[in-house]
Amino acid sequence: MRTKKNILCAVLCFAAVMCGAQGFVIVESVTRHELNPQVTSYSSDSQILNGLFEGLFSYNPLTLEPDYAIASGFKISRDKKRWTITLRENARFSNGEAITAASVRYSWLHLLATKEAPYASLLDIIENAENYRSGLCAADDVGISVLDDRTLAVRLTAPANYLPRLLCHSAFSVVHRIPTVYSGAYMLEDQDEKSYLLKKNPYYWDAQNVQLDEITFLQSNDDVENAFLFNTGNADWVINNVNVDMVLNKNAVQVGGEFGTSYYFFKLSPRARGKTDENPADFNPWDFSEFRNAVMEAVPWDALRANAAVPAKTFVYPLTGYDAPDGFDYTDTDEAVRMMNAAREKHNISLDKALPLVFEVSEFTLSDEKKDALKNALSPLGVELVIREIPSSFYLANVPNSTADLFAYTWVGDFADPLAFLELFRGGSSLNDSGWSDPEYDALIDRAASASDFERNRLLSQAEKILLDSGMVIPIFHPVSFNLINLSETGGWSVNAFDIHPLKYLYRKESKKSIRNLVMR
Repeated sequence: MRTKKNILCAVLCFAAVMCGAQGFVIVESVTRHELNPQVTSYSSDSQILNGLFEGLFSYNPLTLEPDYAIASGFKISRDKKRWTITLRENARFSNGEAITAASVRYSWLHLLATKEAPYASLLDIIENAENYRSGLCAADDVGISVLDDRTLAVRLTAPANYLPRLLCHSAFSVVHRIPTVYSGAYMLEDQDEKSYLLKKNPYYWDAQNVQLDEITFLQSNDDVENAFLFNTGNADWVINNVNVDMVLNKNAVQVGGEFGTSYYFFKLSPRARGKTDENPADFNPWDFSEFRNAVMEAVPWDALRANAAVPAKTFVYPLTGYDAPDGFDYTDTDEAVRMMNAAREKHNISLDKALPLVFEVSEFTLSDEKKDALKNALSPLGVELVIREIPSSFYLANVPNSTADLFAYTWVGDFADPLAFLELFRGGSSLNDSGWSDPEYDALIDRAASASDFERNRLLSQAEKILLDSGMVIPIFHPVSFNLINLSETGGWSVNAFDIHPLKYLYRKESKKSIRNLVMR
């Protein structure tokens, strides 16, 4: 029989063998990573993907502003709608093949042609990109042109000064036709059920400045074991799951506000989205803002936000210079009942008819206390809350095809702009799982693309107000990141709002004393 100690020793042996003197061990939650950067929206995948793949720009590890990566420079036309981007001469894939402008064009066209690519619609600012991903034009019609091996021309539908920030995201990385060929600082050397071994890419354009030869991602949900790994020097960085009371060096605990929002959102029925000839008699109240807003008035905000470090009253994370609209901060049960009765009368729904509201959540998302608080709050409205728990491993993938009315999400913005959130509800967006759309909302986002920074923020704030007024989004809190890493020993890492830490910048400040050999005996 394998005891817990035997298992722990096996994990430590693996870490010691795989990492060696120039290695680095990251302990993360148990998950199966999607290593195709074009088809995942999980923030848990972003950390490993930023090591394997790279695009024209990458995040600065301190400021998160865009740094040149595969690109070495760009020029913008006077009308600000044509970008001419120059690539590095020494940019190469992990197999030694040159990364050219044609490689970038292939990557972006492949992203647009991939139906399950969640971020594809963010390239709709490129001329004919939306038509191409909708099957309405040919690839040659898209405004992405190869001028020569090192020069790419991109034609936009409107000015977009945020383009470099957007292109930092791993979805817009340069990919190879062979999935196991990489464009980033590292290559995937090996993997098993609960580990991924990354080795330095010798052909990477900046390989001389990549200091770690190997990085191992170990997966464990055992917070006690993870604390032990860190205390004994066998883990360099632990993400989330750790027993803080057992950590010897409390200065290694890194906590920061995250550029994200945890929220619930309604999903319109197939009939409301025009995707079925469903009998009009099959009335779904949650397709109508009157019913949703009655629920919003009854939501027990204090109970749902209990213990939240940063309660969220609006959907977009508060940004400097962004004047957020008024949000949700109090419950009015009497007004909620009045609004619900008015909605019933308008749509000829009997006052005593029970209205089922199916709320689908992943396991452990809601405590029993919060479930009861929400059910009790909606009961006076004649709303019967039905909560369905789905295994977290495939919860998000299940949302597009689910028949539930309400879902729980945590969304972390991918670039420092309100659009990183508002794109989730833009009509036609590949990130829009709700099915909701509003012409005025979409028009404001389109106008914001070519506006000055001040005017852009004003227009996007108006768009967020329309979204909040629709009753589609129930904002709960802004998440907080938690990491365990000793910054006196590890460099190239800092707390940031995206909780993304580019692997290529990590380095050891000094040799660590390790008791691996002692533990193995």
